Amino acid sequence: MKIGLVVNPWAGIGGPAGLKGSDGEASVRTALAASSTPQVAARMAAMFAACGGGAHAVSWYTADGDMGLCALHAAGLQASAVVPVASPSQAADTRRASRILAGMGMDLLLFAGGDGTARDVLDGLRDAGVIGSLPVLGVPAGVKMQSAVFANHPTAAGLLLRQLQQNGLAVCSDAEVMDLDEDALRHGRIEPRLYGYLQLPLAPSLTQGGKSRHASGSGAQRMAIARGFAEGMAAHSLYLVGPGTTTQALLSLLGVDGTLLGVDAVQGDGTLLARDASRRELEDLAGDWQSPPHLVLSPIGGQGLVLGRGNQQISPRLLRAAGRRGLHVLAPPDKLMSLHGGVLRIDSGDAELDAQFNGYLPVTTGYREQTMWPVSV
Repeated sequence: MKIGLVVNPWAGIGGPAGLKGSDGEASVRTALAASSTPQVAARMAAMFAACGGGAHAVSWYTADGDMGLCALHAAGLQASAVVPVASPSQAADTRRASRILAGMGMDLLLFAGGDGTARDVLDGLRDAGVIGSLPVLGVPAGVKMQSAVFANHPTAAGLLLRQLQQNGLAVCSDAEVMDLDEDALRHGRIEPRLYGYLQLPLAPSLTQGGKSRHASGSGAQRMAIARGFAEGMAAHSLYLVGPGTTTQALLSLLGVDGTLLGVDAVQGDGTLLARDASRRELEDLAGDWQSPPHLVLSPIGGQGLVLGRGNQQISPRLLRAAGRRGLHVLAPPDKLMSLHGGVLRIDSGDAELDAQFNGYLPVTTGYREQTMWPVSV
């Protein structure tokens, strides 16, 4: 099996800094100045670990340096061919590498990044004339991952690769490549755009599907959820409230001028402590608090991701401190019914920690209403 590999080494660096994305040199510079560090190498290592011995039975073709070759060498693998790229790499290098690798007759193109990287891969394959004939698989490593071309998490990508290596490519399906305007996001506007479709190996339990934009419940439902949850908030506890319209309803009820797409820190009595905070700010705040933090999150419609998509400001350290009792999931019933695979998922970047949340979690679905919902990798 011949697999092409393209890695965006800057993918996801803007997430912990609360930048809503990592597209462009300016975002990377801002994230680095905020002490954010790339997480792609760790996510690729998790993917290769899950793939196991199957990775050694593959002929790998990749871009040079941090765009692929370094990840292969870190996993003890060699490349059959290497595409030269610039350093530091740019979006144009992703497009060029994808085009060249596609021309080498790959069976699959594996890439690591977010929606911006998926767009660049799409452009590269379009230039190569192989749209619709070369399957792809994305290792989720970005901030915006609304596209349907990604595995649930790096471990799922490795498991799927191992299946494909053992059984060969089976049925593929069209998968959306979506992206959001990052400048609009930073001003609180959600402006999604469909850029095209790529072929994805059909594996519903291992791939995340696309984001559903029609399953966020009515305003009355969201307010009922908010009112019920607010009644149980402890006045002197710390609450880290993630992005989304459901959590925004809670902030509005508390009279807090929060952010629709960021993470806000509030005290249980409604005092705003930090607006649109970075990972460092949240960890410093939680570290000074006498009691464990509460995480108030809502899953992404369709995909079911509670953590790891657009809320990377909440780190594994914060998730560990909150524990199961401090993780609060708010979701209208129709959002739960829309979930791809019917389960909630957590992708904090620490697979061992994420696995501790497997099983069932209570989800607040209305005023003093909860349902137990499955959580799975």
